[in-house]
Amino acid sequence: MFILISLIVGMTLFGQEMVKGERVYLSKYVLSIGYGYNTPNIATTEYQINSPTHDARHSVHTEQGFDKNTSSKLAIIPEGEVSSIRLGNSNNGSQSEKITYTFHINSDYKPHTINYKYALVFHTTDSNTEERIQPKFKVKVYQNDLLVEIPLEANPYSKHINFNIENQSKDRIIKWTDWTSDNIDISQFKENDKITIEFESYDCARGRYFGYGYLVIN
Repeated sequence: MFILISLIVGMTLFGQEMVKGERVYLSKYVLSIGYGYNTPNIATTEYQINSPTHDARHSVHTEQGFDKNTSSKLAIIPEGEVSSIRLGNSNNGSQSEKITYTFHINSDYKPHTINYKYALVFHTTDSNTEERIQPKFKVKVYQNDLLVEIPLEANPYSKHINFNIENQSKDRIIKWTDWTSDNIDISQFKENDKITIEFESYDCARGRYFGYGYLVIN
């Protein structure tokens, strides 16, 4: 099973492809982790397959199930898809994770948009309301190493996000989203431009509350 993303001529694997029982790793992507509340900057090749939410910081999901932190209401893989990746986990400690894809605009094949789906899971409490320290999730677009767009930036108190809420205890409120579709317009870029797309997930700045997200990119 594999997740496909069509960006340039041919197909790039996002996740894994099983070829005669051998695993092909994320050769086209850069995985990063970090600590604190800054951009993840530690390169890693580590990820797991179908990992529990409290385990791997990068997990490729090929089996359907439901996220336990949402009272088993959020499907791990959205309807119509065969797999997803989870960025982050339900451990805290101010961990952060990132997956990055870089490609060049090719005149022979230039899609107008990069389409993706996401679902977010944030842990917070009634007393934890400072937005500047909240768990967060970001999508960033770079053109020739210059940041040009942040299509998505969300935390548990973002007013533009439609959250479901699980009041599990006074110290454990889970705010989560259903699967949402979005896209990145790349028609504005020029031939041979280097485009980098980053997806980032962060726990809260004080290391007490977790945040993570699920992704499908087409």
